[in-house]
Amino acid sequence: MKKLVMFVMMAAIFASANVFAAEISDLMPILKQAKKSINSTLSEIDKDIKAAANGLSGIDLKGDDARKILNGLRKFRPYVVDCAIINADGVKITVEPEEYRQYENADRSSLPHVIELLKTKKPVLSNVYASAEGVNAVSIGYPIFSDKGELLGAVKMLIRHELFLKPLVEDKPCKIWIMQPNGLIIYDPDPEEVGKNIFTDPIFKSFEDLISFSKTVAISNNGAGSYDFYAGGLKDKTLVKKVAVWDTVGLYGTEWRVVAMEIQDPVEVKQPGK
Repeated sequence: MKKLVMFVMMAAIFASANVFAAEISDLMPILKQAKKSINSTLSEIDKDIKAAANGLSGIDLKGDDARKILNGLRKFRPYVVDCAIINADGVKITVEPEEYRQYENADRSSLPHVIELLKTKKPVLSNVYASAEGVNAVSIGYPIFSDKGELLGAVKMLIRHELFLKPLVEDKPCKIWIMQPNGLIIYDPDPEEVGKNIFTDPIFKSFEDLISFSKTVAISNNGAGSYDFYAGGLKDKTLVKKVAVWDTVGLYGTEWRVVAMEIQDPVEVKQPGK
């Protein structure tokens, strides 16, 4: 009888492992395509903002030509809030479009990504922060140099990250969500989860499996695993087990973890703590 029980247990473990491997195999090409789309779009922004910085070198950074370059940079990019030029002291001196010109002369020198850019004289992609424009966003900044190599300031693009990411990862045959390595969710099909931190937000406190999985994601560039959470984000609170794979995208050393997930059969699991 004991041998039979052991055989059944081993068969169940083997079957579960095979199911897990099959689901991972299904998720990998979807994740690969999402990664490619995000990195490709970030590369396009890098190319254009570098060209803008070069074009701004040697011209009046407050003049009409500078404004034309800023408007060209945000053209066809609906996720861009505004584009701006900061001087070498971190003060916004030129902002486009016109509706955001009220933020000209605002001192942004205390922002971590501005401090980094002015100190290193290298381009930056910020973490999500509460912008003066009243939205949570990320900023891409590129230094502007004179023809003598002196730092004149930087050109910045303020981006609504969830609007940037949504068309690149939606309508996939599985769910894709994206987080910063600090646990902050920067994109999720459930908008109520965007802006919440898996490591610190009370709604995740009972989900030790999810927290453990996310901490592994935070410290590893890629991998696979599983966790328990609600079936439909914060709307459908049926608890299920989810199988996931993740990889990394980014720009200028700033990284985002892209997670592709699907629900594993059987779908329902026990309530946390029960």
